[in-house]
Amino acid sequence: MIILLYGEINMYIEKLRDYQKEIFDLQHCINVIGWDLRISCPKDEKDEVIKLIGSLEDKLFKLQTSSEYGNILKNAIDSDEFKALEDNEQQYVKALLKKFEKRVNIPSEFYVKYTEFVHKSTTIWEEAKKNNDYASFKPYLEYMIELTKEYYKYIDNEHDLYDVMLEDYEAGLTSDVIDKLFTELKEALLPIIPKTGGKVPFVKINASENDIMKFAEFLLTYIGFDMNKGALGIYPHGFTEKIGNNDIRIAFKRNDNALDFVSTIIHEGGHGILEQNVSSNLSKYECLTCDGINALHESQSRFFENILGRNINFWLPIYDKVKSMLGLEVDVYEFVDGLNKAIPSLVRTEADELTYCMHIILRYEIERDLFSGKINVNDLPDIWNKKMKEYLGVEVTSDKDGILQDVHWAEGDFGYFPSYLIGSIYDGIFLEIIEKQLGSINEILSSGNIKVITKFLIDNVYVNGGAYTGRAVLKALGVDEISVGPVVNYFYGKYGNNHGLRK
Repeated sequence: MIILLYGEINMYIEKLRDYQKEIFDLQHCINVIGWDLRISCPKDEKDEVIKLIGSLEDKLFKLQTSSEYGNILKNAIDSDEFKALEDNEQQYVKALLKKFEKRVNIPSEFYVKYTEFVHKSTTIWEEAKKNNDYASFKPYLEYMIELTKEYYKYIDNEHDLYDVMLEDYEAGLTSDVIDKLFTELKEALLPIIPKTGGKVPFVKINASENDIMKFAEFLLTYIGFDMNKGALGIYPHGFTEKIGNNDIRIAFKRNDNALDFVSTIIHEGGHGILEQNVSSNLSKYECLTCDGINALHESQSRFFENILGRNINFWLPIYDKVKSMLGLEVDVYEFVDGLNKAIPSLVRTEADELTYCMHIILRYEIERDLFSGKINVNDLPDIWNKKMKEYLGVEVTSDKDGILQDVHWAEGDFGYFPSYLIGSIYDGIFLEIIEKQLGSINEILSSGNIKVITKFLIDNVYVNGGAYTGRAVLKALGVDEISVGPVVNYFYGKYGNNHGLRK
């Protein structure tokens, strides 16, 4: 009797892992095809590929919402063997059940329609941005908003719609919490943001596309990204995609400005290093091992990009090689000064770390009002342009550099933008933690030992993937309350007198 019982207990966990293997394999296929759709698919084939993805998404969705799957998850969690799993695996499996319970009420026909339209909307956005044509994208955006509302009402029709959306990206962050944090940050930073715009600093790259690719690989490897498990591609908007456990791909746009280029590579590298270092006891379950921790994920990309990558000590050990590989004509001090100038500008992804905060607050306020019904898609360009003028003193000259500049809304990622700025708030906290435990970041970077910092983050954050929320990760590191204080201190120490780079 005891042997039989043990066999049954063992069966629950093994059955879950077997079922998850089907999910993993299907996700893997969808991810590969999705990358091809964005990076290399012929224009006239895109509609067919979108249909193919829709068909596969339908199969995946049915796997993830079947009553059989729900029973497998519940039986696994209730089994005695579950209690013997490591805590991060227990928490991850519980998160799978939570995801199941959120999705199970979404009709599969609607889900297929929704996912197919996401890909269609994205391809329309690509053309609209290229042609500076908001009017052609507006009906797709309007329908994307309606589908998004319907999607989240299936998940939770009792609570505030926008809060339900925010919860999907970072657990525990409601609009009330974000309103408080962003208001405090806005009040603290507006006095030190320059009141007039200007030209974004520019350092010309003089290198072939092949050499630029080699440089991207060099820089990614330097910060701790494993190119044996990575690949690169070109796209109008930088992104990182986990294709499979040993396949993390990074895309970046063609750019002649070395300052923007290196920032993008380091930023996406931070995402990639996290994805490459999720513990194998979690990554065996599914490709999407970091769901629900988007602010934490963005904190890591922005920590590498800003806290580390804008520090002159990051560049001192490697700048001779950087200068040679990219054919730069400036010294390290001019290069780093360009990385750190606070100049209000049009495009979020080209913004300095200080004015970037206002780009996110602007988007958050628009999203919040859009889903509360205060504004509609017809209002968006005017509201966008007015807020850019109010917060950054910048005149928007075209929709492609205004309302059309980001891909997120085309993809239905409403509620995602706050993750970037919550991530920056986390970064101020991470900086204090790391300097307390490892010593001066300046000294670590100037010695060329950045991977000491990377290892600390891997050991304390990345291995757990999406098992714990951002708040839980910080709590484990001794932080009980999320505060803007540390990041405000960082900004004031660097930009307090509007002098740009402070050495």
